[in-house]
Amino acid sequence: MWLDTLYWSVIGVIDVLAILFNAFLIYLALYRTPKMVRVYTTLIINLAFTDCCSAFLNFFVQQRMIPTAFTIGYISNGFCKYFGYRVCFFSHNLMAHFIVHSNYSLVLSFAYRYYILRKPEPQRKTVLIVLFLTYLPSFLQLILYQFAESEPLAIIALLQPYHPKYNFTGLTVSGVADIRSVYALYKILQMTVMTIPIFSTILYLRKKIIDKLLYRGVNISLNTKSLHSQLLMALTYQALLPTLYSINVVMYVLEQSGIYASPFFENFIMSGLVLIPFFSPFTSFFFFSPYKRIVLRILIRKLNKRQVAMSETGPGSFPI
Repeated sequence: MWLDTLYWSVIGVIDVLAILFNAFLIYLALYRTPKMVRVYTTLIINLAFTDCCSAFLNFFVQQRMIPTAFTIGYISNGFCKYFGYRVCFFSHNLMAHFIVHSNYSLVLSFAYRYYILRKPEPQRKTVLIVLFLTYLPSFLQLILYQFAESEPLAIIALLQPYHPKYNFTGLTVSGVADIRSVYALYKILQMTVMTIPIFSTILYLRKKIIDKLLYRGVNISLNTKSLHSQLLMALTYQALLPTLYSINVVMYVLEQSGIYASPFFENFIMSGLVLIPFFSPFTSFFFFSPYKRIVLRILIRKLNKRQVAMSETGPGSFPI
């Protein structure tokens, strides 16, 4: 039990930090972004807000996922358990739909960078319309998966024969009795199979952007090209983060197929995804120079204040 407590405590800290980092990125995007990329901030804010929501919901549910045969059970350890299993299931569903939207948003960010290298920058209204269309697949997932919810007693009855040592007494259990239903299959396909074309498209667009930036005939200024390169670097490292997602997908497949199961896998399948919104803001903080300068300025100021405080309380100083 103490290992579980330690695990969820660490995950909780990561969740809170992810929320703070993404909130700070939203602030930078709103108030500290150069005019030449103002329209693009719509996509930055969308991705940061999505990751912020994912981190908050992960903290709220702290869910252990038990995929077994054709059943998926969820044991909620977060604050949602005080509101009942239905709130926990809906919160999980909401978090999963944000994770899928984050993947599609990443594709849209790469597509936008490639588009403006070839054509004039679109209006913010156009970007918002495209962003709304990009959101529809994950919104459909949110609606459909809610209809897949089953009663806790039915979930426990289906899981218990496969996990006779598990004690579900007093736990907040929710889940899906049969994942073969259309409502459940759509969500599972979005979170597993669709990652292949999504990341393949990202790699393809990245190559096209690099080719365009290296092409000598491209008619953009050195400053603009430098800014594009910085944003591309940030997006590239951001695109590497979802490779962590593949680890969770493998864990899920091994569990659901009955090849291998363990309590660690069950805890990490969903909660481990918080690593993505935790690290994602740093790609902008480190590789986009306007944000990087602000972050460095804040860090230097904090270090200077700390050094002054230490010198005032060090040897030879007298409290007043």
